[in-house]
Amino acid sequence: MAASDKMHSSETKKQLINCAKAEFTEKGFSGASLRSICKRAGVTTGALYFFFKDKDELFCEVVGELLEHLNAMIKEHHAFEQKESQPAVGDFHDTTSDYEAMRLIVHELYQNREETLLLLTGAQGSTMEHVTDRIVDMMDEHNAILCEAMCRANGVPMVDKKVVHWMSHSQIDMFIFMVTHIDNEKEALDFAEKGMKYLLAGWYAIVKS
Repeated sequence: MAASDKMHSSETKKQLINCAKAEFTEKGFSGASLRSICKRAGVTTGALYFFFKDKDELFCEVVGELLEHLNAMIKEHHAFEQKESQPAVGDFHDTTSDYEAMRLIVHELYQNREETLLLLTGAQGSTMEHVTDRIVDMMDEHNAILCEAMCRANGVPMVDKKVVHWMSHSQIDMFIFMVTHIDNEKEALDFAEKGMKYLLAGWYAIVKS
């Protein structure tokens, strides 16, 4: 493929993604039309199918980069916490890392707020419909490991896993409430700082009781 053709192909794909984001934002995944997306982009449906096999793949392309970044941030923080918990002696956890991770996540969510809201409110019918549940499951698996280490370090019985699961939900629910109710990143960060204090206080109360 010639350089000019590659550039044209890249521009066409980018135009389709941008127009798809607008269509999905207005109508949600279920209500969006590939024909309408092509009309917005000024291309044929054949051009769209050259890049994407179906509407779901196009939707995943729109929100995929955000999810990749979030997953990477969460996994990096979890890896740090699990390494930190290895000695499992007393109050081994430094909450500074929790606040740092929270600030990075808030910034990512608000830099890509349209995509975030699309995932939360417009993904019904797509393979991304239950993405928040998958994130909760990832948090839950990590929190169970961390909770067990902290309970062992403090000489208390392991917390009921249903409680740990609820705590994992609470962490994710904080970000969902924030993104859906607060438009400004600065205000969102202030909200999240307070939310973190609340969540961490509850976490430490449970693993020490």
